[in-house]
Amino acid sequence: MGIRMKEKLTKNLGLKILSLFMAILLWIVILNVEDPVVTGEWNDIQVTKINENVLGQKDKVYDVISGDTVDVTVKAKRSIIESLRPSDFQAIADLSELSIVNAVPIVVTIPKYGEAVEIKQNTLTMKVSLENLKTEQFRIDVVTKGTVTEGYYAKDKTSSPNIIQVSGAESVVNKIKEVVVEVNVSNKRESYEEEAIPKVYDKNGSLMDSSNLTLNYESVMVSVNMLQTKTVPLIINLKGTPYNGYKYSDFKYEPKKVVIAGQPEELDKVKYISGEYNIDYKRTDIEEEVNITDFIKNDVILIDENQSAVININIEKLDTKDISYKSNEIELRNLPEDLNATLNVEEFVDVVVYGEAEALAALSKYSLHPYIDFADTKAGTKIFQIQFSPPEEIYLSNPSISVTLENSSG
Repeated sequence: MGIRMKEKLTKNLGLKILSLFMAILLWIVILNVEDPVVTGEWNDIQVTKINENVLGQKDKVYDVISGDTVDVTVKAKRSIIESLRPSDFQAIADLSELSIVNAVPIVVTIPKYGEAVEIKQNTLTMKVSLENLKTEQFRIDVVTKGTVTEGYYAKDKTSSPNIIQVSGAESVVNKIKEVVVEVNVSNKRESYEEEAIPKVYDKNGSLMDSSNLTLNYESVMVSVNMLQTKTVPLIINLKGTPYNGYKYSDFKYEPKKVVIAGQPEELDKVKYISGEYNIDYKRTDIEEEVNITDFIKNDVILIDENQSAVININIEKLDTKDISYKSNEIELRNLPEDLNATLNVEEFVDVVVYGEAEALAALSKYSLHPYIDFADTKAGTKIFQIQFSPPEEIYLSNPSISVTLENSSG
């Protein structure tokens, strides 16, 4: 029985082996017909960078010149190709393998399928530029956006912290002009706080890409102090006297009203803002700006768009008239009874009188009433100023003379 079975199994053995091989080959052909090997292309696969801290430890930063994405061709079964998604790809650039020419190998794999796929890539390396790492501190400037409610003013705008540290490539950090946070003051009536994100601007005033920079604070707290406002008159008065022989003929200034801000109890104390402008010894027309804040004495602040007042004063030169007096034409007032006074003049005392031509024409020497006041005077030779009682719009040089006072008993 066993011999017969063996004969049956070994009979036509070659033909049976050939049949088995053909069956296997047919199976493989059928499989390839149903699920053939094909190729597929995927573009712009993002390359992931690892071990970036290696460069940071050397106080270096990098910028990708090329190779931040890669295009790949995959050869695999059609069923695999059809199932692939961009998220299945893993493209890695290990910065710890940076070469002396600043190139990093890009390794593309499809972990899900391992060796069942064959990958070809158009870019083999990522090229980077290296630069020194720079860290600098900047003050945080708070700027407002929106429109404050009428009758209110956003005064103090402070951030906490108010200093921020920015790190990045030296060439990038050197472009920074300021770090700013914005707060919205629309419809605000009370002081408040809010969180704000710092923004970095370059020297051209353009917003910089913060992805190239590292800030030691992602956000800061901003406090805004809201004050009420009030419009009050601005009053400017003149003081002093122009140079002898001159007078001011016209005085104008702007603005006549200004806006101030403060706490309600402080605003109630302010009915107007007043100040003085000194025209002593002026002899030419004046056009000048004065700082209005110099006139503010209460605990309020000037928020008007006009921080200074423009002053215009016309200074005119007067006509002159010379008048002379003899010593006996000068009245001696309040001379003590025990003193005699001798005016030490050669012949005349000359006085220069200034005024409008018409007023000078109507003026006589007897209109001025010259006198010397000797009240509380003692014996001796002294200098006294001659005083006058002129009509309005008449100005004098007020000369001084030497007077000798002697005791009448002597």
